[in-house]
Amino acid sequence: MTKPIRIVFLCGGSGTRLWPLSNEIRSKLFLEILPSPQGERESMIGRVCRQLTASGLWESASFVTSQEQAHLITRYTEGQLPLIIEPCKRGTFTATALAAVYLHTYRLAELDDIITITPADMFAGEDYFNQFKLLTSILRDSGADLALLGTKPSHPSEQYGYILPELSGNLGSLEYSKVSSFIEKPDVDTAQALIEQSALWNCGVFAFPLKLILTYMEQINMPTDYESLIAVYESLPVRSFDQEVAERISNSVVLPYEGEWSDLGSWAALTDHLDSSIIGQGKIWGLSPDTHIVNELPFPVHVIDVPDIIVAASPDGILISKKSSASKIKKILVEGEGPT
Repeated sequence: MTKPIRIVFLCGGSGTRLWPLSNEIRSKLFLEILPSPQGERESMIGRVCRQLTASGLWESASFVTSQEQAHLITRYTEGQLPLIIEPCKRGTFTATALAAVYLHTYRLAELDDIITITPADMFAGEDYFNQFKLLTSILRDSGADLALLGTKPSHPSEQYGYILPELSGNLGSLEYSKVSSFIEKPDVDTAQALIEQSALWNCGVFAFPLKLILTYMEQINMPTDYESLIAVYESLPVRSFDQEVAERISNSVVLPYEGEWSDLGSWAALTDHLDSSIIGQGKIWGLSPDTHIVNELPFPVHVIDVPDIIVAASPDGILISKKSSASKIKKILVEGEGPT
């Protein structure tokens, strides 16, 4: 019998990579600029909710988010799904631990139930969440402690972590492989070498029995009662799930996903998925290929003979940048340093 599945979405973005449209309160999750199947515009979170419903997994979902973004999540979920409020940001491991304890304390999951954690801010194919159902079967078939989802790289990117599988063929009725190692955000040359070894981009999707994370929390003296964990949450160190759990487990497997996937973590990646080069008021003139305007202000923006740039404008500010350099805005906002 297939064990029940609980999907936990981590909504912890800082809102800096797609500034000025995104910020601490309105992260990229909530930008309603993606084309929807109905010919309208939808946000990442709206797309996720639509795809969850289509895959029959709506009632399996929970969201970890901040108090500042809770009202936005509630708007999209219509208050139907559990919201787990993170008092402050302490990394993906700590957010996962909070979700696990919440589900266990309030009896929304049993110790043997499968918990699947995933970032909420990604753009994936319409069949993406059906893969989550397969992860539960893979854990049963393989006897692994952890099952991951990886996707075939389209290019040697420095922005993603990589999963190197053991190339020993299928291990069961489903096409998955044992994990050989994890490589976090390598340089381009290393990424190319990894791709040649059939490495996969790490989608940040991890499936495991609830008891695995609770047992590990006990080993490192973290509270496994919800109220007790909340009480000490701000004093906890920042921990990554990849480093704290995934890289320490020797018995893990990865399922390749063949469909479309991106975390849309840059203006270059986001504009690849827009159906128009202009959103909002403005015009692009002359020799300006691959230039995009995303304008939330009531004033028109005109670009003349400037190729491959993003012009993004909101009440928070205006960004004009070559697309390949736009990610430097995060360093400017966080550290106050200009591009070099």
